[in-house]
Formats: sequence, C-alpha cells, structure tokens
Amino acid sequence: MASLTAAELFKYEWRVEVFLKKYKNKESFKLTSGGKVTFIPNKEIINAVKKGNATVVNRIGLLDEKGNHYSFGKIEKTEEFGGKGAGFGTTKEDIELTRLQTQIEELKVELASPTVPIRVGSKTYKVAGAATTPGTPKSDFHLVDNDGNEIVWISHKDGRTPKDFQQWGGMTETAIKNHKEVQAFIEDVFDKFEGKMPRATTVARKIRAQKLKNLSVYGIDFGRSLGQQNVSLLIQGPVNLIKRGQSYRFSSNHVHVNGEKMTNGFEPVLMAMYKGDRSNFGVIGARFAIQPLESRKITEFV
Repeated sequence: MASLTAAELFKYEWRVEVFLKKYKNKESFKLTSGGKVTFIPNKEIINAVKKGNATVVNRIGLLDEKGNHYSFGKIEKTEEFGGKGAGFGTTKEDIELTRLQTQIEELKVELASPTVPIRVGSKTYKVAGAATTPGTPKSDFHLVDNDGNEIVWISHKDGRTPKDFQQWGGMTETAIKNHKEVQAFIEDVFDKFEGKMPRATTVARKIRAQKLKNLSVYGIDFGRSLGQQNVSLLIQGPVNLIKRGQSYRFSSNHVHVNGEKMTNGFEPVLMAMYKGDRSNFGVIGARFAIQPLESRKITEFV
C-alpha cells in the first residue's frame, strides 16, 4: 500500500492542491494502517507545503484532534492522490487501469490542474483519478472527482473481437434470471436435452427485448442512475484518452456509452453450452450465459 510521503506529495502540483484543500477543510485522510483521521490545520505546515519544503514538513508532521502525531508516510496514497486503489493486481483490467491512471496524472501536470476534463456522452466530468471498483459489480474501474467521489463507471473487456472475451454476463442475477425470455430458454433447453447437456454442444437463442440485452451489457441496474451496476461506458481494448476540443474522450478498439446497442457479432444472445463441471438451472453439464453472437461456434439455435 503506497504512502503519501513528502516526496510523493511534492511530485505533482495538483497533489499539493488536493492535500491543502482536504487539510484546510478538515476532511479525513486514510491511513496506511487502516482507518481514517482528521488533522488540525497548522499554518506552518500549510506554508511549508505551499513552498515544497520537505524538511519542515517532515520535522513538524501532522496532529489529529486528540494530539496524536503522524508523519506524512502514515497517509495512504489513495486514488485522489493518484494511487492505484484497492484491488490492484495483475489482471488485464488492472493493467488498463494503471495506463489510465498514468495518463490522468500526466494530463494534470500538463494542464497544471488537479482535475482533467473528460467527456462521456453529452457530459463533461472533472476527473481527479481512477480506481478499481471493489467487489464483483459490472464496473471494473471508475473515475473519481477531487473529493474522491465515484463519477464515471467503466466495464472493460479485453481484445478486439467477440471471441476475445467470455460473456456479457451470467443469468443468475434476479433481474435477468426472472425475465420471461430467460425462463423460456431455460425450460426449452431442459426439455430438449432431458436435463443433461450433450458434449460438444452449444445452443443459442436471439433476445427480443432490448432491455434484457442492456441489463447484461451495462449492468442489472440499467434504466436507473449510473453506478457500479449500471456503467457509464463499455470499453474493449487499450484504454486511451484523446483530446477533442477543450476536453478529452476515451478511445479504444470499441467504446460504447450506456444504452448504445451491440450489433453484428457483438449482439447479446442467450446461450447454453456443455461444461462438464457445471450444472446450471438443473441441466447437468450445462453453463448458461448471455454472450456475443460470434463469441463461440453455435451448434444450433433453439
């Protein structure tokens, strides 16, 4: 877990601005040891931080409201300070998150600003950083504002073609599982194979309801406010920021804003395929999912 040492703090001007804003307003800071703390503003520290005087900063340190002393190294370098955020690892999503964080930091320096104007759809957001979205929601990572609030949510897929990622989503979530088209498909597959999926078999059915497609692609809260389960963007491939006018936009192999239709080989369809170690919905040897039409070879449509 990275620390916000004086050296890290003074590395970028925008970090200094973020720190001073939080410090002066008595906003809480996360600690590397866990928990949060609020510090009593000290004019000498404020002046030293403004001047980039690491010697004074390290000598004085920080005091909380109970009189406890903290060094800057005890503060966690959270996403608002350009940290990678919880959950950083080695997955392709984490690699792209790191690329995105680096781009945001570099643009902050270039713009001499604590935020970067990033346009998503018809709205421009003031973005301070990016972080992994915890848990297993539709969002893989999100953008945060200067106060650390989540403001844009991104679902990331690897590659370029429909075959490069496994599925749009599963069928176990209540909003999807209970949909009449899904229930009919499950029943028909069960009846067709008498409860046991044959080897080397994949059956599929096209989805009629656009809402069901969107629930799978953008998240089970589709139609409600944007969030971890209703993402702002779907991005497949390398995550890049490019300048367009006075703001920046996302660029990749494929970029879709919430609600855009997936067409051709990317069209979401209901699928059931043989997986010897699975038994979904009472069908032995079957895995059910909503996948891109051309994600795998389909034996037949049912």
